[in-house]
Amino acid sequence: MRQARRIDTPRRGMTTWAKRWLRQVGNPLEWPDIDKALIVQAIQVPWMVGVILRGRYLLAHPELEPYFDRGTLRALAWFVVAFLILTLGLTIAGLRLRSSEGTKRFYLHAVNQTWWLAFALIAYVHGLATTPLWAIFPVLGFFCLLLFGARLTAAGALTSVVVLYSTTVAERLGLIPYGPFFRDWPLVNGRIADPWLWSSMLWPAVLSGITFVVFAFILARARRQAILVAEMSELLKQMFGRYMSTEVMKTLLTEPRSFELGGERRRVTILMTDLRGFTALAERLPPEEVIAVLNGYFEVMIDVCLRYGGTINEIIGDALLVTFGAPQPIADHSAVAVACAIDMQNAMRSVNATNVQLRRPELSMGIGINTTEVIVGNIGSEKRSSFSVVGSGVNMASRIQSFTVGGQILVSQSVVDEVGALLRIDDRCEVHPKGATAPVTVYTVGGIAGRYNLALEQCDAPLMPPVRALAVHYVPMSGKHADGDGYEAMVERVSRMGMELRGASRIDVLDDVRLNLTRGSAQLTGLAVYAKVVGIDGEGRVRLRFTSTPPEVLTYFEGLLGSDG
Repeated sequence: MRQARRIDTPRRGMTTWAKRWLRQVGNPLEWPDIDKALIVQAIQVPWMVGVILRGRYLLAHPELEPYFDRGTLRALAWFVVAFLILTLGLTIAGLRLRSSEGTKRFYLHAVNQTWWLAFALIAYVHGLATTPLWAIFPVLGFFCLLLFGARLTAAGALTSVVVLYSTTVAERLGLIPYGPFFRDWPLVNGRIADPWLWSSMLWPAVLSGITFVVFAFILARARRQAILVAEMSELLKQMFGRYMSTEVMKTLLTEPRSFELGGERRRVTILMTDLRGFTALAERLPPEEVIAVLNGYFEVMIDVCLRYGGTINEIIGDALLVTFGAPQPIADHSAVAVACAIDMQNAMRSVNATNVQLRRPELSMGIGINTTEVIVGNIGSEKRSSFSVVGSGVNMASRIQSFTVGGQILVSQSVVDEVGALLRIDDRCEVHPKGATAPVTVYTVGGIAGRYNLALEQCDAPLMPPVRALAVHYVPMSGKHADGDGYEAMVERVSRMGMELRGASRIDVLDDVRLNLTRGSAQLTGLAVYAKVVGIDGEGRVRLRFTSTPPEVLTYFEGLLGSDG
């Protein structure tokens, strides 16, 4: 079995190369009309050169075919030379028109009429009743139909028919000879009989007309069908593209068997995002405003993910679950995921700039990344299924994300092992994710080198001492529930992004806390601020990063700083 697979590999490689080349070239029938006209003229040039060389050879050796009329042969040779010069002139004109804007209908008509007129004249000098040139008429008509459609073809065919029948009538009236290219014809009494001539011309005309109409009908119907299929495909892409990633949609459309339930085991990188404090923020805003804020945020973030080849598996409220490496394989999916995360965090500046302009609240996002082995495939039932990833590594990415603060990227040990020295590690710590039996080491990423060369843009406001003493009441949080009655501590420094406490106890790094001011109006002290512990120095000072701050409290902090700090 292995030997057979090795034997088939080159054939598959050649087939893949051919398919890739055809995709790049595209469908010739869909090329621009000017390109198709240039290609057809390029095909005609070798034919005309061959006719000229053959004519010169026959003129030099009359004994080879003594029944040719040498005068007409010489005139025909000069006619082909003139036609060759005309073709070259049209080709040069076409090359210039190719780079210009606007329609080229006049040029296409000129090229088309030239082909049909040349055919009609050559058919006359050979004699229609005694040569099979009528057989070329339907072929030429079908060829033009495929390339340029019915209008141009009908115009050229009409010119050819007029010339052919005009020369025939003139020959019947004795104004011009029949078949002047030949010197000797086996004629009856020196003349072809009228019934034979007209019957010989009638059936090709009828056959050509029927062929033209049938071909035109088939081609028009095929083109209408192709347009309908293209419109339907575009409609399906627009419909389903809103509910699944582009990669998943392409896989399902190109591989119908992908609809079947089932999956495969694959090593991928999971990226999980979440907006810090958005639940509390949503409670203060009207539902329409919440949707508008989320849509503006997702519009930017999803574009970044798709640019890096990520697959949007789920939008869970204000969170994104993105997979790198499935369904489309990515060689360095861990590095790509990290680069995407940095780009997403930097893009939050533009998101918040838009929010400020529209008088909406600013947002902050945390990102967790984990490289792991998962099950990838269609999950659900025959009536309702979704393309998803399943495995403990997906849950781990979500757990890692839960330890982040706004603007932070935390990655697992597996990501560090995959990406290696390209990562800029700003910090590391051990955390105890829910459900884990042992502590897990996570790393704070500040940048990635190599071909990505990206770094997080620093946007933290500096911590400054308040202009007057400020005390807070804080309560450690266990999940969404308060852990105990709480404690008091003094604020040593504060900014819009966080604060530093002195005298705080019973909290550790990465713990979540709820804060309330101890002084001020009842409305102000009743507003809760949520934060995460991001550091504790040797003197016991605790540094917090806000995850949810009511705007009234932010305004109060700015007043304490005496600036917009």
